[in-house]
Amino acid sequence: METWRIALASDWFYPKVGGIEAHMDELARNLLKAGHEPYVITHDYRYMMPYGDGFPYPVERFPATFYIKKHHISISPTQLWKINEFYKKINFDLTHIHSIYSPLAIAVANVSRGIRNVPVVATNHSFFGNPPLSSLGLVNVRFSLRKVDHFIAVSTPIARDTERVLGNWLAGRPVTVIPNGIDTEAWRPPEPEERERARKKLGIGDEVVLFYVGRMTSRKMAHRLPLVIKRALQLSSIPKEKILFLAVGEGEKRAELEENIRRTGLGEVSMLFSFLPREKLPEFYWASDVVLMPGILEAFPVVGLEAMASGRPIVGRNESGLSDMVIKGVTGFLGNSEEELAFYLSKVLSDESLREKMGFESRKMVERNFSWKVVIKKILRVYKTTMETASQFDKRYVLYKLARGLR
Repeated sequence: METWRIALASDWFYPKVGGIEAHMDELARNLLKAGHEPYVITHDYRYMMPYGDGFPYPVERFPATFYIKKHHISISPTQLWKINEFYKKINFDLTHIHSIYSPLAIAVANVSRGIRNVPVVATNHSFFGNPPLSSLGLVNVRFSLRKVDHFIAVSTPIARDTERVLGNWLAGRPVTVIPNGIDTEAWRPPEPEERERARKKLGIGDEVVLFYVGRMTSRKMAHRLPLVIKRALQLSSIPKEKILFLAVGEGEKRAELEENIRRTGLGEVSMLFSFLPREKLPEFYWASDVVLMPGILEAFPVVGLEAMASGRPIVGRNESGLSDMVIKGVTGFLGNSEEELAFYLSKVLSDESLREKMGFESRKMVERNFSWKVVIKKILRVYKTTMETASQFDKRYVLYKLARGLR
């Protein structure tokens, strides 16, 4: 079997915790399983030291002069010089950058293709949105990504956004939709005794548990959930004592969430936790009945994969990559407004058999479409196609230069 040396590059990697970080780690582990040699390239995260890098693959951290702590990004000419020297040493077959908005990832792509002539795949994990100076930002993104050979988008909405952002600068380069993957052995539905034990541990009786996990920001919309839940209770005529709102996370909207819990009178039926290590989350999914995902502009949320792999239906917003995961009435419901969200939640609250059926179908869908066994094959096909296409193009370019020189 052919073995490839693959550089995985991004500003965002552990010890920072998030969706991109988890995806890169799991991708590297699955590349190892497939017989390849992945290397992670990132910066030094100097403000989060000390930390341990006990990964089964090499993690190369390159410090830089400029470090923006708020956004966890880092870049400088000396950093890029060292990365170029590292490329000469390792002799990579392919570079796979993560986030087309990561300065380090973009710089590595230009070193890789522009200097070392190593083909580049770029995964877009997020929407461009409407940042300040967005017109100037678009020009910069388009110009900076000229050296990318093949784009991956984690969902259909992200693919559309990638095509919109790049416009004519895409210049015929492919954009392939490949979702994030999940380990379906680590994330699974509970056995009956495991569910009972998880609920008992949290002091839960026979209530219907509505679970939210994630950052509490304006985009995630967790602070609006008490209002949605109150409206759903009104629509279903279910007394609030029959439900429990369970939330895990921190962020600038946490205080507003707590205030809305008080305003809606849901304090007695709410349990809030701070951030938890990812390995502790399965028990929370096992104890829950429905996972709430009210966020907008979600690219392809890992929480959705975790929920579905755990056999839990999702009720969320439609303006996101959830539309690639949630089939209406089969694996959950997506609403276009808070009122629709409340309406669908009232349906799920009122029907235990529907919750169980959707949870069962969610698990089947994850196994079929989103397990790493499926996802890694799609990524490797893109790698192979990209290297073959780049090689053919480079040969044509060499012949062209020779032809020009003979004239």
